[in-house]
Amino acid sequence: MEKQALTAIILSAGLSSRLGDFKPLLPLGGELFLERVITLYRSAGVQDIRVVTGHRAGDVVALAGRCGARPVFNPDFAQGMFSSVVAGVSDLLPDCAGFFIHPVDIPLVRRQTLIDLQNAFKRGEASVCYPTFLETRGHPPLISGNHVKALKTGMGQGGLREFLNRHEADAMNVPVVDRYILKDIDTPEDYAWALGCMDHHDIPSDSECLALMIRQAVSQKVIDHCRVVADLVNRLAMALNAAGCRLDIERMVSAARVHDLARDCPRHAVEGARILREMGFPGIADIVAVHMDYTVKKGAPITEAEVVFLADKWIQEDRKISMEERFQAKLRQYGDDSGACRDILKRRGNALAAQQRIETLLCCTIDELS
Repeated sequence: MEKQALTAIILSAGLSSRLGDFKPLLPLGGELFLERVITLYRSAGVQDIRVVTGHRAGDVVALAGRCGARPVFNPDFAQGMFSSVVAGVSDLLPDCAGFFIHPVDIPLVRRQTLIDLQNAFKRGEASVCYPTFLETRGHPPLISGNHVKALKTGMGQGGLREFLNRHEADAMNVPVVDRYILKDIDTPEDYAWALGCMDHHDIPSDSECLALMIRQAVSQKVIDHCRVVADLVNRLAMALNAAGCRLDIERMVSAARVHDLARDCPRHAVEGARILREMGFPGIADIVAVHMDYTVKKGAPITEAEVVFLADKWIQEDRKISMEERFQAKLRQYGDDSGACRDILKRRGNALAAQQRIETLLCCTIDELS
């Protein structure tokens, strides 16, 4: 039989003793943990989803059924996680090409991570694909269906980790832009952290920004430029908020850190925004899309995009440069191209308008602030 389908095995059988509450049924961002993980796999094109139950099986079975997932009861759940892995793989269909092992207490994994793992697995270069974030492995691994028989007969021989260690020679690391592959929710403090992440889940963290730039093969020179722009954005935003603005500093700084991620592409601002939306970061895509040129609206509140646009004009490579120096150099460079010069003068007008608005509100020059 030709193997085609991929399956997600979600481990939801444990006691959740360290957390003090039952993990699969904890709320997170308008969904319960188990609902969120099931929805994640459906969004990534994985339709065969199996939920291993044990403790409070009736509650988990009911929720899995409402979500259209297949429950699999593990009578030996008290023996630990590997017993649930074995229960899950024992229920797989014969045509299963591969399966994810996903503990329910790792609920924040990004959709793109599952897509990256599937793409790597389909190349057929490895029988185990691990997601890695900045070179550290996390969950969920994607394992070939060829290992089902060995896993089913592997009880008592060191658990899943030891089994995977024996297949290290046939494993592949898949770099992903996803810090959440490393974070399981074990304690009340972990849960509070996860709740705090929900408002900005569509914004890459500092470390994810770096991973994203590495993924796009951005040069260190451009990474350094983005870092300096982000530092200026942070100072401007803090001063503006102190003066009465209500800017989202985390969103602005994140956008500034990756605003040139598509620097080598034509229309790189638009292309960068497209990449960000595809990767699951729409929260900063609109800012990146207009960082090259931003039309200032007189009388309107100062926006996050306006500040990032202006800060980018103040930084050349990794050093501060005057506005006049920047645009005069551009005009000299494109002096024979009337269309390009028109665009440069338009950007200069917008930049000067943004600068005037910000300096008027702050009662100081940007040069003094930076």
